[in-house]
Amino acid sequence: MKRVDIIGGSGFIGKNLVRILAPYFEIMVVDKFIDDVYFESYPDVVCRKLDLVEELLPEEMGCPDFIINLASIVTAERDLSLFDSLISTNLRVLLNLYERFKNEKRLKLFIQFGSSEEYGNNGSLFVETMREEPNSPYALVKQLTTNTALMLYRNYGFPAMVVRPGNLFGPGQNRSKFIPYVIDRLKANEPLDVTPCEQKRDFIHVDDFCEAIRGLLENYEKCVGEIVNVSSGESVSLKAIIEMLRKRIGSQSEVHYGALPYRENEAMDLKCNTKKLCTITAESRLYERLKNLV
Repeated sequence: MKRVDIIGGSGFIGKNLVRILAPYFEIMVVDKFIDDVYFESYPDVVCRKLDLVEELLPEEMGCPDFIINLASIVTAERDLSLFDSLISTNLRVLLNLYERFKNEKRLKLFIQFGSSEEYGNNGSLFVETMREEPNSPYALVKQLTTNTALMLYRNYGFPAMVVRPGNLFGPGQNRSKFIPYVIDRLKANEPLDVTPCEQKRDFIHVDDFCEAIRGLLENYEKCVGEIVNVSSGESVSLKAIIEMLRKRIGSQSEVHYGALPYRENEAMDLKCNTKKLCTITAESRLYERLKNLV
């Protein structure tokens, strides 16, 4: 059985990747924080508590066939003071992992996580060949790690690729994120103060996302050196989601559209072209759960 190391695997995406990938791969999770309670349900998953900003993976832990690097600070803030922490985490972990595994012949694919926010206000449909126009420190640092990972591939033959996810939702997501937050407020019949919510986002259920990642791992020869959007390929307004959820829940909540301003330089339509993903994985049903949601 091939081995997958999931770096930063104790978070929302990592836990769901473990859930989906565990029947098919040997898995090791590496994170500075380990959710021991969650991983009790997966006794075959090896967990290692390490801060990869400060240290390399010990050689005695061996080399996997695949690495999925999720380690990142995620923020929507525009505060320029965030650059130091974003760069020290996102870029330093990538470079430390490269330093540890650069001479390992067993490693077949290194998946570096980018973000669809790298595209900025380029205008939908986002295609992987577009020049990026990041609008936030987070998106700019993601672009930096994307370009670094691909530079390591081009210059040194490191088997890296970049995945750019859409907007994920599903079990275990932080309750402050958009869909869980809206659901909680609506269930409690509490008022919602929101922006006009005309902005559209490309949502993908985390199960569909993790299945797509499995498809990339199984077709790794086609992935090395590539950027691949992993999303539904459809966009929906935040207002449409709120109204659908309010109807489905039967909520009496008042929704105050326009009570909050849009973020500065808000992207109004984020929708990713998924043709490359579907070609690699032969998967064309990544939007089914989105249609069920809306």
